[in-house]
Amino acid sequence: MTSGPLLRAHSEPLGDLPVAFDYDHLSMVPRTASSLTHRADADPSVTVGPLVLGVPLVGAPMPDVCGPEMCRALGAAGALGILHRFQPVADQVMECAAAHEGEPAAVAAAIGVTGDHRERFSRLYDAGCRVFCLDTANGAHEQVADAMAWIRNQADDVFIISGNVATAEAFRWLEDRGADAIRVGIAGGSVCETRTETAVYAPTPHAVAEAAQVRRRALIIGDSGVRNPADMCKLLALGADLVMVGSALAGTREAPGRVIVVDGKKVKIMRGAASFSVQQQVGTEDPGYIEGTETLVPYKGGVEDVVRRYLAGLRSSMSYMDARTLEQYRENVSFILLR
Repeated sequence: MTSGPLLRAHSEPLGDLPVAFDYDHLSMVPRTASSLTHRADADPSVTVGPLVLGVPLVGAPMPDVCGPEMCRALGAAGALGILHRFQPVADQVMECAAAHEGEPAAVAAAIGVTGDHRERFSRLYDAGCRVFCLDTANGAHEQVADAMAWIRNQADDVFIISGNVATAEAFRWLEDRGADAIRVGIAGGSVCETRTETAVYAPTPHAVAEAAQVRRRALIIGDSGVRNPADMCKLLALGADLVMVGSALAGTREAPGRVIVVDGKKVKIMRGAASFSVQQQVGTEDPGYIEGTETLVPYKGGVEDVVRRYLAGLRSSMSYMDARTLEQYRENVSFILLR
């Protein structure tokens, strides 16, 4: 019997392939007594280029998550919002100016790596933006490296977030090419269809752990699949510096879009970046390939309450681990594997 194409392509037998772990496979336990008198003694702040965030939380650059109101609200709460790019350049520039009102340091902007990305960068930079997210599905791509090199030639005072990647090799490749922060996680989001359409997927906790083993300087942004504060805690303890969320914010008052009532319950719409309607929104009249879905998320009220819950959960977790900083948190944490 001849071996199949997968066995021929790999020199190692399938039994030796790494076993990935996901959020629900892990739990954290304290092994030392805590000296923190209150969870408020824990300080999870992190520096992101020119910004200092009190909460290591980032709003995803999705059309139903981050508009100017969301960015202002996240900034006021100590987190960071990234304005999405699925709109005309002029509209994003106006949104950037609006988001800067009152919170001048609390906004980043997403751009692509092809098409109008150079014009979009230049106009956003002139509008005062200094933190840019190269928003692509596959960060390990020569077009991403070319876009980063071009940006570095235009300005030396920008902070570049790149990604997404799911392996140590891809993380190192982007880091070597100048990324300041890298989004780690592919196909784990609630409205992402990449896993079912392409068979490309790695659980975000596993991917973050891989990246942390090779990271030299770039920040790690754990991105996709975060459902609650515990998931954020696990990613940060595994080595992430920041955690990106989408669905957790999409149902809030500050998220773009209207509140609608379905079966007597208040909800909002959340769409993946490669969903049918988002592709139509950016000019593709009849998208031939769909890699994102559209769903409804419960209405949650104000974003401040969401951020407060995530911050409280993180600080409490840090106090269990006798950690006053995120660095101590990673040093003191102990994981157990759940079967």
